[in-house]
Amino acid sequence: MKMVLLIAALFMLPFHAFAQPIPNLNMGETTRVRNDVVQLVGTNDRMVPIVKTKPDTDDGAPDPASRAQEPETHMLTERHQSVEAATPSAIWVGGNYLPHVTFISKDTTWTVCAYRCDYRNALDAWHAAINANFLNGARLTIRIADGVYNLDNQFFTNVTKTQYVRVIGNTTTPGKVILNFIKTKGTNFNGFSAYGGGKIGLIDGITIQSPADGTGALLSTDHLGRHTWNAQSYGSGIIAFGAGSNITVGNHVVIRNFYYSMTADNNGGIDASQGGVSMALAGDVNAMARGGGVIVCTPCMATDASDYTNKNIQLGSNYDAERGGSLYIDGSIGSGSLISSITGLTGGHIWAHNIIISKSLIFSSGQGVWITGNSSAELTGCDVSGYNIGINVTNGGYADLDLCNIHENGQSGVIADGGRLTGNSVSITDNRVYGIQAIHQGTVIMFHTYAKMHGNGTNFSAQPAGVESTSRSPYTASSMDIQ
Repeated sequence: MKMVLLIAALFMLPFHAFAQPIPNLNMGETTRVRNDVVQLVGTNDRMVPIVKTKPDTDDGAPDPASRAQEPETHMLTERHQSVEAATPSAIWVGGNYLPHVTFISKDTTWTVCAYRCDYRNALDAWHAAINANFLNGARLTIRIADGVYNLDNQFFTNVTKTQYVRVIGNTTTPGKVILNFIKTKGTNFNGFSAYGGGKIGLIDGITIQSPADGTGALLSTDHLGRHTWNAQSYGSGIIAFGAGSNITVGNHVVIRNFYYSMTADNNGGIDASQGGVSMALAGDVNAMARGGGVIVCTPCMATDASDYTNKNIQLGSNYDAERGGSLYIDGSIGSGSLISSITGLTGGHIWAHNIIISKSLIFSSGQGVWITGNSSAELTGCDVSGYNIGINVTNGGYADLDLCNIHENGQSGVIADGGRLTGNSVSITDNRVYGIQAIHQGTVIMFHTYAKMHGNGTNFSAQPAGVESTSRSPYTASSMDIQ
């Protein structure tokens, strides 16, 4: 009878009486155990969450199928106060507390800081957001306080519901909120990744960076400012990969020390239409749209792009559209590139009105604009100076230069090298060797331009018809019509 009464008494106790701290468990090498005491929502009791995380992989561009279940997290939200719109609760399963699904039914904010916030690690907040369900179009804001946060993984999504999640830091001074991704060396890790149709609602008010001391993607920088990079360290600060993948970027974002600052690839899209994104210290490209990807960045700033790791294959562009990718970068600024500031390759498309590109990484080297392989660029109102060639259109490329100012380049202002250039009221001045050059059947047609050409070594140079000296094959003349 005493045993029966004891059992009955136990059943009469409130559930939270059993919510006592649990000890750390030996969970193996792939498990980290955190000892943060957190509040159970709706109770006065505290518990110790057990957080399981997968080991880091070697592939920074993860297979969506393998990442679909990430993260493996068994934890309660680290909330020190209840949020009316979110209703998490916990159950005891197999010796651990596991969460019920969190429902976000109206606009909600989770805070991240070192002390007395909902989370101390922004990635923990992100993982909890991925596990949440969103109702009635409600948005979740992950609000990150000023500070430097060393992160050992990337913000990854391959689900559409994260379109309702916003990651926001200090929108007045984004340099005060630094997300330092410390695992970019040898992993190809990115900062923020949307794959296979995944979406991110907004990134704003933060600095996204990789270490610059050799422990991150960047290996070293020589006396001329050329960068070398660690192997398999070719991630992006922000990347949208795959059809339907989309990331919205606000106008208070800094990205630095990644091999690519921003990438839209394989029909993915990055929308930074409010402008204000500042990209610095990249390898191949600051902002790259590839394989049908689209980047809208109006206007943005990109500088310091070079990869000198293999001296036989040097790279470095501020903006690049290739394999059918598209860039819309009106009003943007580019500088400090090793090869070219703006590049169009293999069917890339570029809208770049009123851009200012100047000062190649090494004085009077490289090209301000390089359009080749049937790519096209509309450069109305551009200002290009400080390169070896201001604008070089080759191999079936096309560029329109209405109202452009092309000046003070080391060799030529503009070259049509097997490509086609058009323009109206183009100013071409103070270029050392040629103002306009047409070679290899290149074509140049410009109106209201002749009177705006002065100070060049030679204003015009068009290659005549002839016979190739080695193969003895004849070729037709290049053509130039300047009025």
